[in-house]
Amino acid sequence: MTGRDAEQDPIREAALDWLLVIEAAPDDSALRAAALAWRQEDPAHETAWRSVTRAWRLAGNLSPDYAERTLRARPSKPSPDSSLRPPASGRRPVSPLRRVALAATGAAVAACLAVFALEPLRLSIEADYTTGVGETRRIVLNDGSAVYLDAETAVAVDYGPAGRSVRLLSGQAFFEVASAPERPFTVPADGLSVTVTGTSFAVGRGAAETSVAVQSGTVEVALNAPDGEPARLARGDRLSLTRESGDVAMSRVDPDEVASWRSGRLSVDGMLLADLVEALDRYHRGVIWLRDAELASRRVTGVFNLQDPVGALTAAAETQDAEVTVVTPYLVIVTTR
Repeated sequence: MTGRDAEQDPIREAALDWLLVIEAAPDDSALRAAALAWRQEDPAHETAWRSVTRAWRLAGNLSPDYAERTLRARPSKPSPDSSLRPPASGRRPVSPLRRVALAATGAAVAACLAVFALEPLRLSIEADYTTGVGETRRIVLNDGSAVYLDAETAVAVDYGPAGRSVRLLSGQAFFEVASAPERPFTVPADGLSVTVTGTSFAVGRGAAETSVAVQSGTVEVALNAPDGEPARLARGDRLSLTRESGDVAMSRVDPDEVASWRSGRLSVDGMLLADLVEALDRYHRGVIWLRDAELASRRVTGVFNLQDPVGALTAAAETQDAEVTVVTPYLVIVTTR
C-alpha cells in the first residue's frame, strides 16, 4: 500500500466508499454485485479495492457491526443503483451513506482513544516539564543539573534540602547531575529508582522495559521489589528491567551512544521491538500500531533516523520478517509477513 491518503486519490476513495457501504449492509447481494461491476471496470479499481480491504483487515475492521446497526436503523436501506457509483475521476460531495458509515467507525475509534486521553491529562497535572511529538528539550535545574527530555516525555521535579528528585513519568531523559554528595539525586521510574551524587546517565520508560544507561560516573539502581538487591552501574553499563516478568538484564553500551536521540538518531542494541515502536511513535504525528504480541517481543539492533520514523520502522521491520503498512499518514500498522 502506498502512503497516500485515500482523500487524495479519487479511485481509492471510491473503493473505500464501496467497502463502507458493503460492511454496512453485508447481506445485500445487489450491492455486492454493483461493487463487483465497478471493480471489473478498470484494473485500477481492483487494485484500489484490494488495497483498502487489506488495510481494513489489518486495522481490525474498526467496528463494522456498529456501522451495520446504525445503517439498518434507517427507515429504508439505500438502493444500490447507479447513484452509488462514484465518477471515474474528480471529487464529489461525501454522500449521506458515507457520512453515517464514517461517523459509526469514528465513534468506535473515539471510544478506544478516550481511554488513552486520560493519560495525557494525568501527565499534564503531575508533570513540571513536558515535550510534544518530535520535540526535545534541555532544562537547567536550580542546582545547575541539566535534564534533556526526549519527545513526548514528562518529568516531575521535587527538590528539598536533603535530596533532589526528578521523577520520570513517561518517555526518556538524559541527566547531567551537578555533584552534591549531601543531596543525593534520585530518578524514580516505572519499576526502579536511580540514585547518584554526580554523573551523567539516561533513563527510559518503554512499552515493556525500563532501562538505565551510564555515560560517565556511577549510579545505583534499586528495583521496586522487596527482595531486589541494588545494582551499581559504571560508565558503559546498561540495565534493563522487563516490567511484566521482573527480569533484569545487564549489558554494555558505547558511552557515546547513550541518549543518542539528542542528535536525531536512535542507536539500539537488543531493544524490544515494542519499545522501538514506542520510541519512533514519539516522533510520528499519528499512531503506529504493532499488532502481533510475538513480534513485539523480538529484539532489534541498529541505528535509526528519528527524522523519518516510518522509514526507520520499515528498516527495523525488514530485519524481523515483518511488514509496515501505511494506512494513512496518521495510521501505520506493523504485522508479521
